[in-house]
Amino acid sequence: MINLIARSRILTGIFACVFLIAPLKANSQDTKPASDLAGLWMAKRNFSPDVGGVMRISERDERLRAHLNGYTIDVVVDGNDLEFKGPGNSGYFRGSRVGGQIKGHWVQPRTRSNFAPYASPVFLQSVAGGRWQGEVRLLDDTLHFYLVLEVDADGSVGGFIRNPEANIGRFYTIKGVSRSEDAVQFIDGNGRLRLEGRYHEDTRQLSMYFPYNGGSYDFTRVEDDAGSAFFPRPKSDSPYRYVQPVAGEGWQTASLEEAGIAKKPIEDMIRMIIGTPQDAIEAPYIHAFVMARHGKLVLEEYFHGFTRDRPHGTRSASKTITATLAGIAVNKDLLSLDTPVYKTMYDGVLPKGLDERAGRMVLENLINMTPGLACDDFDQASPGNEDTMQEQDEQPDWFRFTLGLEMLNEPGAHAAYCSGSQNLAGGVLARATGTWLPDFYRDHFATPLGMGLYHMNLSPTGDGYGGGGLLIKSRDFLKLGQVFLDGGKWQGQQIVSEQWVRDGTRAINSIGEEGYGYGWWVFSYPHQGRAIKAFYAGGNGGQYLIVVPELELNIVIFAGNYNQRVMHKPKYEYVRDYVLPATG
Repeated sequence: MINLIARSRILTGIFACVFLIAPLKANSQDTKPASDLAGLWMAKRNFSPDVGGVMRISERDERLRAHLNGYTIDVVVDGNDLEFKGPGNSGYFRGSRVGGQIKGHWVQPRTRSNFAPYASPVFLQSVAGGRWQGEVRLLDDTLHFYLVLEVDADGSVGGFIRNPEANIGRFYTIKGVSRSEDAVQFIDGNGRLRLEGRYHEDTRQLSMYFPYNGGSYDFTRVEDDAGSAFFPRPKSDSPYRYVQPVAGEGWQTASLEEAGIAKKPIEDMIRMIIGTPQDAIEAPYIHAFVMARHGKLVLEEYFHGFTRDRPHGTRSASKTITATLAGIAVNKDLLSLDTPVYKTMYDGVLPKGLDERAGRMVLENLINMTPGLACDDFDQASPGNEDTMQEQDEQPDWFRFTLGLEMLNEPGAHAAYCSGSQNLAGGVLARATGTWLPDFYRDHFATPLGMGLYHMNLSPTGDGYGGGGLLIKSRDFLKLGQVFLDGGKWQGQQIVSEQWVRDGTRAINSIGEEGYGYGWWVFSYPHQGRAIKAFYAGGNGGQYLIVVPELELNIVIFAGNYNQRVMHKPKYEYVRDYVLPATG
């Protein structure tokens, strides 16, 4: 039920092959025991542009200038719209003057960690006549690698690599390690060379070269691993005891008991997550588990160094946000479920020779995955699947790529999981409203819900990508579930209509074994001898927003098991075996 990570086939090919580095030659024929390298190693590199921090814009002689990171840059003004390019390849700002405020987004170039450019919100407040000040907060484009090497019973050395950002280590295994002077070779179970490195005795560093992930990384042994973020929690921590979350970010809180949830099963679940052995790449890798009941936050736990202030990737779970944005636009009479797709995207004129069925495609077909196009993310041979769209270079406009696909079915007749479909819904919304998708998200969703920092991924043409990938804080993602529990409202303000909530969370059609509505998956849990309805937003790696209406229960799970079946374990097992039995 989760789409593949963007560019997964490229990466699979990359990491299934030997990493391309210069051949290593030993200084002599002497070998050294690989067992000397056993233990936990860590390396990281940050690729974020050096433009974060305070931004100022000043007006003088009817000209605007931006001041950022020691640079002064002329601002291009078009009415109330503002734009300027940062120094070097650091990105650009686009925004507008609204009253006394300047609000916009900083667009960060294509990142190493997520393979896309990102738009991050920037708000500049008036500080004096003709001067505004705010802060640029970029997506932290850091890649981390943990290398685990262990001595097996037969004396051989094996291990794995853990990468929190993209789970790169899943592409290969390390079943053998050999050393010859400073050269280190990592061998898979079939005896093939998978990775090479060089150990520096003087610095006690192990260097490896990752050509498609930024180049050389220097691994340093984690001598005292007790506090390493490789583990769910520091080993020195006292045994886990539940603590009620702290109120804030628009959330009131309650204890588990006050919310009618038994504490022991929840404590058992968190202890189980903390105690999960990190001894294999297939181990569950939970980053956050956050829960609300009856509209109050009752549980908030983070692992592996993640925190509540750090936006986390949602992958395809943010398809549900795209559909919700469409619902907001419908609620504001900016478009309708019957808005024609091709006419909207082609300025009211259908392309010559267009399949008649394509002309009948409407917005509703896009958000419930029934456009009729040759697009199926679950079929690698499908010409419209997400990997194919994002890997090809002939058509950088992903809206046009999807619109150019062959029609296989009458719109509405057949459901297939298609990221291009939900992305195209974002395109229809942007075209019909004349609003860039990140701006619409900010003004009509993030701001009314009191959301904090987020990062929206963009397509090569700079359009907001509605097919998934938004980074958002766990508490903020949980607000989406609460809106749908409360009839489309957040703290009394109508965000989306109650009708949209009812229609969008029912199984309009089915994909695989589960139902699908307007961006929501629909299924059921066993509970007290019967089945109770649940709906969820789901994304690659184990990103979940799960809503159980009958119990007024709302759960966010973030994880890092990208492209591994174990990603489904928290949704199917942790909630079923711990949370629901604890909930009266």
